[in-house]
Amino acid sequence: MGNPYLLLYNAALVLGWGYCLYLTIDTMLLKKGTTADLWQVVELPLKVSQTAALLEVVHSAIGLVRSPVMITAMQVASRIWVLWGIINPEPVLAAGGAVHLAQPLPGVSLPGVPAEVGGMPLALNLATLLTAWSITEVVRYSFFAVKELAGTVPYPLLWLRYSTFLPLYPLGVASELAMVRLALPAIWARHLWSIDLPNSFNWAFDYPILCGLIVLSYLPGLPQLYLYMLAQRSKVLSGGAKPSSSAGKAKRS
Repeated sequence: MGNPYLLLYNAALVLGWGYCLYLTIDTMLLKKGTTADLWQVVELPLKVSQTAALLEVVHSAIGLVRSPVMITAMQVASRIWVLWGIINPEPVLAAGGAVHLAQPLPGVSLPGVPAEVGGMPLALNLATLLTAWSITEVVRYSFFAVKELAGTVPYPLLWLRYSTFLPLYPLGVASELAMVRLALPAIWARHLWSIDLPNSFNWAFDYPILCGLIVLSYLPGLPQLYLYMLAQRSKVLSGGAKPSSSAGKAKRS
C-alpha cells in the first residue's frame, strides 16, 4: 500500500464527488427539478469537494506528489474561481440560468427546463457543469485511490482516466464559460469586489475586468492543453508512458 494519507484523501473525494453526481442525477432526472433546486442541495458538498482540491497544490509544493506546482495551482484556481468567484456571488443567475446553444428539438423534453421553453434546447447550465466535473473527478480520484491501495490500476480504470476528458473537458469548459456569461452582467453592475479611486493607497482594482481577462486567457491555453492531453492519452494507453502518480497533473474538465 502507498501513502495512507493520500489513500484517505483520494477516497474521501471519490465519495464527495460521487455524492455531487448522485444529487445531480436525483434532482434533475429522478425528481425532474430545476438547476435552482440542484444548487440548493449540492451547494455544500460541491464547495467542500472542490475547495479540498487546494490541498493538491500543497501536496505538490511539499513534494508529496510529483505534479508540477504551477500547473496544479492554475488548474485548481480555475475551478475555485468559477465556484467562489462566479457562481457563489450570483447563485440565482449562474446556478438558476442556462445558456442556450441551439433551437429546441421538437418532441423531446428535458428535466428541469420549463415547459414554456418548448422541447429540449441544447443548453449549458449548472447540471452540465456538475456532470462534467463530477464524472471527471470520480474517475480521477478513484484512479489515484486504487493506485495508492494496490500499486497498480486495472486497465478499464486506466482507460477511463485517460478517455473521459474527450467529451467532458469541452463540456466542462463550455459550462464554466456559461456560468461566467450568466453571472458577469450582475457582477459588473454591482462592481463586485472592486476598489475605486481615489483612495489612500492610490490603487484601483476592477474585479469584472479581471473576470474578462481570465476568460480571454482560456482562448490560447485550452486548445494547447487539450492537445497535450490527447498526446498523453496516446502514450499511456499504448504503453509508451507510465501514468502520473500525482493527484492533479492532468487538467480537469
